[in-house]
Amino acid sequence: MRTAAAVCCSLLLVLADVVVTTVLYVRGSHPAVFAEDARDFDVFRSVLDLWGLLLVRASLLVGAAVGVSRNRADGPGRASALGPVCDLLCLVVTAYALAKLLVFSEQGSLVYDPWFLGLFGWTCGSAVGTACLWRLLARSRDAAADGGGGGRGGGKEESERLVDPAAAEEEVDEEAPGEEEEEERKGAKDGPRSGATVGRLLSYCRKDAGLLTVAFIFLLLSAICEAFIPYYTGLAIDGIVIHKSMEHFTKPMVTLTVLALVSSIAIGVRGGVFSVTFARLNVRLRNLLFRSLMRQEIGFFDANHTGDITSRLTSDTTQVSDLISENVNLFLRSLVKALGFCFFMFGMSWKLTVVTIMGFPFIAVISALYGEYYKKLTKEVQDALAQANKLAEETVSAMRTVRSFATEEQEADSYYARLQDMFQLNKKQALAYACYMWSSCISELALQVGILFYGGHLVVSGQMSGGTLISFFIYELELGECLESIASVYTGLMKGVGAAEKVFEHIDRKPRLARDGREAPEVCKGLVEFRNVTFAYPTRPEAEILKDVSFAVRPGEVTALVGPSGSGKSSCVSLLENFYAPLQGQVLLDGRPVHTYQHSYLHSQVALVGQEPVLFARSILKNISYGLTDTPMDAVVQAATKANAHDFICSLSKGYDTGVGEKGAQLSGGQKQRVAIARALVRNPRVLILDEATSALDAESEHVVQQALNDVMRDSTVLVIAHRLSTVERADNIVVIDRGRVAEQGPHRELMARGGLYCKLVQRQVLGAETGAEARARVAAAAVAAGACPATGEPCARRQRVGGRPAVLRGSCGPGGRVSRDCDARALRRVQPNLGSF
Repeated sequence: MRTAAAVCCSLLLVLADVVVTTVLYVRGSHPAVFAEDARDFDVFRSVLDLWGLLLVRASLLVGAAVGVSRNRADGPGRASALGPVCDLLCLVVTAYALAKLLVFSEQGSLVYDPWFLGLFGWTCGSAVGTACLWRLLARSRDAAADGGGGGRGGGKEESERLVDPAAAEEEVDEEAPGEEEEEERKGAKDGPRSGATVGRLLSYCRKDAGLLTVAFIFLLLSAICEAFIPYYTGLAIDGIVIHKSMEHFTKPMVTLTVLALVSSIAIGVRGGVFSVTFARLNVRLRNLLFRSLMRQEIGFFDANHTGDITSRLTSDTTQVSDLISENVNLFLRSLVKALGFCFFMFGMSWKLTVVTIMGFPFIAVISALYGEYYKKLTKEVQDALAQANKLAEETVSAMRTVRSFATEEQEADSYYARLQDMFQLNKKQALAYACYMWSSCISELALQVGILFYGGHLVVSGQMSGGTLISFFIYELELGECLESIASVYTGLMKGVGAAEKVFEHIDRKPRLARDGREAPEVCKGLVEFRNVTFAYPTRPEAEILKDVSFAVRPGEVTALVGPSGSGKSSCVSLLENFYAPLQGQVLLDGRPVHTYQHSYLHSQVALVGQEPVLFARSILKNISYGLTDTPMDAVVQAATKANAHDFICSLSKGYDTGVGEKGAQLSGGQKQRVAIARALVRNPRVLILDEATSALDAESEHVVQQALNDVMRDSTVLVIAHRLSTVERADNIVVIDRGRVAEQGPHRELMARGGLYCKLVQRQVLGAETGAEARARVAAAAVAAGACPATGEPCARRQRVGGRPAVLRGSCGPGGRVSRDCDARALRRVQPNLGSF
């Protein structure tokens, strides 16, 4: 529908152009004038050449309309690619019409002929209309040709690609045959998108409307003062050359001095106010971006590297605010000055002004083409810089690992390679800038030569004075600088837009896992249930980590998750913390899905102590009370004491005010874990998750911390992921997960009696990696030596004799040769003093 409307409008304009141009050319009389002008053509008196420009305009629009109507899929994209060519041809048509106007002005009354003025005006207007309709045809792609509204879904697709690179790659592969078409379509949308991005950036300055008004007032004041300076310069020259009077020379000079002084003061105030305004814009952008990042789901951070995110947050936001601040200030100043200069120039000589106008549009086209290419390069440079930052951040954060493997040179070479990639793009930027400056300077020089040549003709013919010509030429130079500044502003804005679009991608991204829960009951019992949970990570949706998992963690009980590495234990913890959403099933807390709880409420009731706790570069006090407000010092000390951290904290130079360094680097592994445990205990959670929470502690510290945790466990729901037998065997319920499924669950003794996966895990850790008959024989021998059942490994503290032989040697340890079930765990520990972990 859009294509048909654009084609119809184009054909209607062609028809109207043919009719109106022909009527104005023949002056409403007989068409025989064509033959007469063709025989006796005179460029100084005939307008046949203006009628001939009709053929150029009609050919452009008819060709584009036919191409788009016959190929609705590729036609608009190709029209968009040829848009600069069409603009250039329309500018040539307009410039020729202006030149014709100057030629006729030398013939006296011909320039005032209404038929000629009508034809001249229509030629310029139809050239502008041709350029506009060409752009309409370039954007006329129908929804069906887009494959079902690609434009509407573009933002969503971009957001999904931020979290699902694999899906993005698959999509690129599927669309590979139409890659050129996609590029053309993107090219057609770049202009409006860039304008919308700049408009959005400026919309963030609405709160500073008062400051911007003050800045704009001083900008007008400085521009007006500067606009009068060339005028009074011309008067001063005329006072010396023509009047030869110091009085006529002094008055303009005094005025020039006052104007320069006022202008300099206004420029200083304007610049300062603009700097403050856009510094506040930088603060707003960073604040919005960081808050948006804080709202994203964990899967977003799994898919996007920290270096990329920090690059958006630091370099991109700074670049956006600096470029917008500098370029908006420069643009407004140059625009106001340019308008003032044009007013004075037109008053001095409209003919020279027309000559000036003829040249500037060509410079504008060159700037537009360069700006679009520079914008594309800027995006690539920002991506390359993000890759370099990512590598640097990753290497510096893991410096101990790098040093331990002696890979300093390899990492330095990798970083240098990333910098070289960015340097290659910088060279492209430099080459593009060199070509732009060459073409721009050549165009400006040609324009100045034309002005001087035609201005000299006007001076010689007595149509203007020498001082006026000098003033006009100064205005032209100033106007050239203003337009050059505006052109550089466009380039700078495109560079800022390239960085801003990346920032807005993150600001506008909606998290897949919304934190919109509203439940916040006064009492939380702590009953945790997994009901038929199936889960896969967003970055690997094809690999299911959990498959139909169901188990319960009851209040006042300790439930241990056991299983081989990669079986899905930590994934269960992530689901309980509402880091991810299950594909199927539900994770319940007190019978309600965890995502229905308020975010702050859920994490005040559920506390996690990880195997590798992360501390922030703050004091120990702030780390323990992290996320809490107005926490009494007594509560912090009590939590640290329970975690066996109080003594080592007090031994530090500043006690609880001691900084821990980046990620707790100034503390040992055991100290970091104790601080993390204290951070969890200070919240008095109803559900406590311990993911190898004591793995980095020595035996004595573990015993003290374990005793403190035992006190907490009486009143809380505890979910333990541990590999130490001493921790697991005390659990009320052990859930064994294997390959994403619940293999078995129950108490320690029951699982040992079954001889299933749990029993095998115990055996492997007790005896190493042996399997088969040899392992079973060694287990039986060890059990006998410890006074335990050789068949099951059941611990037994009693050594009764049956028939004169120890009961355990006969495969039974209870009265009458029956297996005893009331043994304690101490006997099994005698099998091997150091059981290790499993």
